[in-house]
Amino acid sequence: MNKIKPSHLRGNWLVADVKKSSQWLFELDRLDQEELLNALDIALKTKKNIYELEKKHFPLRFLSKKINLIETEITNKFGFVLVRNFPLDNLSIAHQKVLFWGFCQYLGFPEKQDLKGSLMHTITDTGKNLEDDDNTRGFETNRELQFHTDGADLFALLCSQPSKKGGMSKLVSSVAIFQEIMNTQPSLARVLQENFYFDTRGQLSNGEKFQKVPIFVQHDNGLISGLHKRKYIETAQRFSGVPKLTSEQINALNMVDRLCADSKFCFKIRMLQGDIQIAHNATTFHSRERYVDYYNKNKKRLMFRLWISMSKGRPLPRAFKNTREWQNTFKRREAQ
Repeated sequence: MNKIKPSHLRGNWLVADVKKSSQWLFELDRLDQEELLNALDIALKTKKNIYELEKKHFPLRFLSKKINLIETEITNKFGFVLVRNFPLDNLSIAHQKVLFWGFCQYLGFPEKQDLKGSLMHTITDTGKNLEDDDNTRGFETNRELQFHTDGADLFALLCSQPSKKGGMSKLVSSVAIFQEIMNTQPSLARVLQENFYFDTRGQLSNGEKFQKVPIFVQHDNGLISGLHKRKYIETAQRFSGVPKLTSEQINALNMVDRLCADSKFCFKIRMLQGDIQIAHNATTFHSRERYVDYYNKNKKRLMFRLWISMSKGRPLPRAFKNTREWQNTFKRREAQ
């Protein structure tokens, strides 16, 4: 097994590193907010559908420089950022979505998140249950989510309304997790670089019910990329064409879980109204604690999510090409 080259450890961090730095935190000031709201007015005057709006319809002359710094932070440094003070006060839900969409146009290209072609998902408790419907996904519930990977280069999550209680966001560097396993349990690191079977939840266009892919891949002269969804690895076991997990595979998955839960690796964020969390999926696993909503339906926890392919994205391993998470990103890059 090749040793990881430190010069290529982009997205590699521990909680102690995050706490010593403020590089990952971007607080919008009054001028940033005014420019965003002015851009929103311009976009609304075009009368275009939200998904027809492009950067040219949402001019951010000055804030775009700060967004360039965000891209650099995500690609070359921590691999995630938290943007604070996004101006949502007095905006309707529809206008909040337009503002979020316009801002994210400067990060890249939003991708479809499901077989229906949804470009923006509303993250709230719908009352659905994962066990009742093969197509139900965790974000449609209020339950705790295990550490996992979203789709495309980035996920961007805007908090419109936080929960009454719980719902803390948790982030880990998947690069740091893999490095720790390779250094302490190299045999398990080898297992994690072999294929696992993932339940696609009915979201692959070719109709395949599961996909085979390693959890970690070393590629492009030392980069590490991860794709992890233990819940979907376990639910894939119901399919007749999927082999049973071996004891080695279970041990490897257990180690990933233990490290992700370790306070040395796990950084927690309480998202507030107007927060945007953005992270690189290849270098970050994320999760969410179970939450409790307010009784008032108008105060239910509400977030909006985009999956974004970056204009100049970090290389991805070929092993991820046909996954439901990255297939659209590969298609976009090959078309460029």
